[in-house]
Parts: sequence; structure tokens; C-alpha cells
Amino acid sequence: MHRIAATPGGWNSDNEGVIFVEQNPAPIIFLSAADTDIQILAYAINHLPTNFPVIRAVNFLQLQQQLSIDSYADTVLSQAKVIVLRLLGGRSYWSYGLEVVKELAISLKIHLFILPGDDHPDPDLMSHSTVSLSHSNQLWRYLTEGGIENWVNALKFICDIYKKTSYHPPAPQPVPKFGLYSWQFSDKTSLDSYPKTALLFYRSNYLAGNLLVIDNLCQALAESGLNPCPIFVSSLRDLEVQEKLIDYFKQLKNHPIQLILNTTSFSLAKINPDSGNIDNLNLWTKLNLPVLQVILSGGTFEQWKSSYQGLTPRDVAMNVALPEVDGRIITRAVSFKSVQAWNKDLETDVVIYQPVSDRINFVADLTKNWIRLKTTPIAERKIALILANYPNKDGRIANGVGLDTPASCLETLKALKKAGYKVTDIPETGDKLIERLTAGITNDPEGKELRPIYQSLSQSDYCTYFKTLPHSVQTQIEQRWQTLYKSQSISSFHLPGIQLGNIFVGIQPSRGYDLDPSLNYHVPDLEPTPHYLAYYYWLKHHFNASAIIHFGKHGNLEWLPGKSLALSANCYPEITLGTLPNFYPFIVNDPGEGSQAKRRSQAVILDHLTPPLTRAELYGDLEKLETLIDEYYEAQTLDPSRLKIISARITELINETHLNQDLGIELSTNTLSQFLTLADGYLCELKEAQIRDG
Repeated sequence: MHRIAATPGGWNSDNEGVIFVEQNPAPIIFLSAADTDIQILAYAINHLPTNFPVIRAVNFLQLQQQLSIDSYADTVLSQAKVIVLRLLGGRSYWSYGLEVVKELAISLKIHLFILPGDDHPDPDLMSHSTVSLSHSNQLWRYLTEGGIENWVNALKFICDIYKKTSYHPPAPQPVPKFGLYSWQFSDKTSLDSYPKTALLFYRSNYLAGNLLVIDNLCQALAESGLNPCPIFVSSLRDLEVQEKLIDYFKQLKNHPIQLILNTTSFSLAKINPDSGNIDNLNLWTKLNLPVLQVILSGGTFEQWKSSYQGLTPRDVAMNVALPEVDGRIITRAVSFKSVQAWNKDLETDVVIYQPVSDRINFVADLTKNWIRLKTTPIAERKIALILANYPNKDGRIANGVGLDTPASCLETLKALKKAGYKVTDIPETGDKLIERLTAGITNDPEGKELRPIYQSLSQSDYCTYFKTLPHSVQTQIEQRWQTLYKSQSISSFHLPGIQLGNIFVGIQPSRGYDLDPSLNYHVPDLEPTPHYLAYYYWLKHHFNASAIIHFGKHGNLEWLPGKSLALSANCYPEITLGTLPNFYPFIVNDPGEGSQAKRRSQAVILDHLTPPLTRAELYGDLEKLETLIDEYYEAQTLDPSRLKIISARITELINETHLNQDLGIELSTNTLSQFLTLADGYLCELKEAQIRDG
């Protein structure tokens, strides 16, 4: 066991050792998991009288191990007169710590306030306080209303209770749960004609002045030709806030909001126990706009940068998994917790959200592309439909689990044309579509030289693009593929697919397993080939796709090397796809792999049902064998003279199909009748088996 430093992101279970938070004792101890609480407390103590009791604060995310909790309780909490504990998520969120603090407060007669960490009253939680419920409720209201004035009055209120002072602060002053933030920009009038984008963030950040990341997001959106409308909210679950948000959007009907960027955590959805349906999504239904989930990470930049996972489990739950239930489009982590300064009075770090410029620019660019998709006239939009091809055989083109992908692709083309998209020369059937695709170049090397090439990217264009990639990525690609591609002397990259007006139907390029026999299909760190990068570069910058549809579970883009989520500029799904809107029809019974596409390629998952079941039936040689067996039994009764001829034909067919080996019988004249009895039951079982129908 050894000591490790406390960090702004909280305790990391991957670290070995125990965190010991070392502070000097003080009369008032403030415990919270919200860094904004500590930040506003740091501002508030500057407005207190000079003789005010000393205060200490700690983020109890640093106190996640039992030994660290016990140590802090013995050295600091045991000497306190007042302990304020704000719990976001209820008792279970810090159960051992709550137990220790409560036992200590009772035994030492400490004034203990246990308060909800959000704006929802929780009398059950407050009842664990050692002060009266009315005192707990009033302190909770001070902190919930927020702002420096309310926090100063909250501290005076605490002092009156335990020291019997006579500050007599006024009652908690309401601060709006909903409001517009006026961010600084040199010439806001120049943004009036730009498409409006709403940016939702927590009121607690507004009250604490923790707005650097919001300012940076607004700046990046403005530089992308968008007009940001930053709005603070106490909680999107609050029905009053929802009504105000809807009313505000209605007021802008002459210059409407085109898209919502949301930085708040959790989900609005609630599962109805009676019906099993997901309810409480009226806000998103009424606004009827794309919602991009922007992640303000609770970890540090260093943790994110070195992590293959990308985010801590707590971040994943609050900022990704739960928001996904609402159908929000997952983007990137744009900021991380960073120490702004050491506060000598509170003896703790004051933490802010430190923005990361390239992640903010990614979100701004993605926002611009979504709005471009929405505002471009339908007839001018270009859409790419990408069909999986894995492994790289022509017989595996457009394979999709539980989906007749060619037929679905055809129906999509018809729907696009009906909606006003420019679609020409639609194939008559799914089979005709595949015939058209395989008539040209494909990933299958067989007959490659004889097939026509419909589109290509020159080597010089590729090299120009390649030089724009991060240096580490260039090095990885060259080390993996340079020898192979140099030996082939490639002058241009041939890109499989057909163009039907403004719609491109393409075959997803090879991952590269077929090019190197030493690789297997489950190498997680295999860099994509130059051909793979060239293909998607052509889609983005030569075909000029407005959006991409990856058709059917599943392609391979979302399985490229990189972080599991909250991708960086060096992660290959981002390098390949960039900031294009991505739609993904996906079977509903595999949310795990669908989440991979949502989190790593900002995909909008369009669930389709599992196909209905039908009888397998027989075909080919098995159908012929069933017919011969029926003839054999019929001849036994009606025409025994035919038995010899039929037996010979059955024996010949069995030798061709080796069906006797499946049944474990050595075929001879003496065993034919035994074989026929077993084969008849076997064929009947095959024929009646339930399989997916299309």
C-alpha cells in the first residue's frame, strides 16, 4: 500500500494504492462530488466577514476507498462542528462514506446536513441529518438556487445554527432555472443571418462562472458560420424548464433553431413499469431537432489521452449511456477537469472545465455538416449508401445480419427519389443491384483486371491528403503498408460502387486482412490500408457526400483502431469518416454493437426488427434425394421392378453428397434400407427447421 496524489478527475480504479486527502481540521467541512460547488464556494468565502469560521472543502470522488474515508474521518471530520454533505444520486452513491459520516456526527454531536445534490427534494435522504429537517431544507434551497449571494447567506445560516451568531441572512433568493447567456463576441450582428444553434448547459456552471468551455464552443460555432444561442438550465427533467425552452424556440420561428448541442448529463427517458415503453421524451418530440450530445468529461486530459477506453465508467454512464436512451447523437469529449488554482483557505484544488480546441472544432464542424444537410435543397443533396463486404468475396457483398440488404437498399433508393432526391437508373431488383455492382471493380481480386472502373482517386491526390493526417498516423500507416503498396506500384486507387445521379451505392473497402496472410480477422490494432482511407476521402471531398448511410449490421468502420469512445484526432474511425452525418440501419436485438457505431462514428442508429421465421424447406440435391426416397417407398407397394433403378440413383446421389457420412452410416446393399429410414427423418427435420425469412 502506498499514497497516490489526489487528482481532479477523482479516484481511478486502475491506479494502485490509496488516496489520502490531507487537510488541516476546520469547524465547517463541505463535501460534494460537484466541482462547481467547490468553485462557487471559493468565490463565496471572499465575501464573508473577516472573523468568519474556517471552512474546508473536498470533492468526495477522492474518497472512494474505505481506508481513505476512514483516514479523512479520523483526521479532519472528527474535529468539525458542522459537516455539509451534498449527494448526487442518493444514499447508494457514497454509501460507506455516508455511514461513517453519520456515525461520527451522532457520536460527537456534530451538526450534519445531508442534502440532495440536485434540485429535487429528498426528505428520506435529508432525514439522515442530525439537524432538523427544516434547517436541512433551507440550506438545500440556498445551495440549489445558487449564485454567490445565496452561498454566502447559506454559510451565514450555518454559522447562526451552530455558533448562535446573529447574521440572520435573508431567505434563499430564486435564480431563474432557465436563462440566456450573453457570451462575448466582437460583432454579434454579423451572426444574425447565420443558422441558429442552441447550446444547452447547466445553470450551476453559469452561477459558478465556469464558462470557458461554453465560450470556446460559441466561438468555434461562430467561426463555422453558425449563430450560437447558449442557454443555461437547472435540469432538463424539470417540466417548467422544458416549457420555457419550448416557448423560447417558438419565439424564434422567423429565424428558427436548426440543431441542439446539449452538454447536460443523464437522460429524460423513463421506463413505464406498466407498459414497458419509454416515456417522458415529450421535450425532444416537440422540438423535433437533431440533438448532439457534447461531453464535458469529469476526468483529466491526461487520463483521457492515455486511456484506450476514453472515459471513466462514471462519465460513460452519465454523459453517454444514459443520453443514448434519449436518442441523442454522441459526439466527443470537448473539455476535461483541470486545476485552476490551489485555494489556501479551503485547502483544496479549484477545478474548471478546460476546453480542448481540436475536439471543440470537431463538434463545430459536425454541427455545420448536420445543418448543411438540413438546409441544402433535397435535389442537391448527395448521399452515399455503403454496403458491407466482409470477407472480401463477391458472394458477401451487402451481407447484413437479419436484413435483406440489397432489397432494403433498393427500397431506400425508391424512397429517396420519392422524397425529391436526384436518383437515376434505379435497378429493378436487389439481384440486379448486385449484378450492377459486381459488373465493375470490387474487393474480390478474381477477374479484377477485366472489370470496368467507375471512379478512382489519383495517387497524387491521395498523397496530398495523406500529408494532412497526424504525424503519428502517417508513421503507422507507412510502417504497416508501405512495403506492400510500393511493390504494387499503385498509380491510382480504384473505388468500387455505382453512381445513380446524386446517390452513390458503394462497397465498403477491404480492411486489409486479405493483403497479409499473417493477419486474422480479429486483430484490433490493424491500421486501415491506404486504399481504405482513399475511399472515404473520395466520398467526402470528390463525391461531396452530404451524409453517409452504412447499410446493415455490420461494416468495419466502427471497429477501426482507436479509443472506445470520446475519440481523439488520432483514432481511425474519426480520421476515416471525419465529421459527416452517419446513418446506420441496424438490427434491434444487438444494441451492444449498435452502441459501437453510435459512440465511435457519431451514427444515428435506425433499428429494424428481426425478420420473421419460416420453414427452411429443401433445395438442390437434398430435394432430389427426398423425391427419390418417396419414389422408392411408392415403388415397394405399386411397382417393385423399379426398386433396383431407384436404388442405383439414390446410391449415386449419396456418393455425390456424402450424406451417409452426416448420418454415420457406411453405405452398402445391406445398409440402404437403414439409411433410407434415417435419411427420411433427417430430411424432414431439415425441411421443418425455422429460419429467418429475409
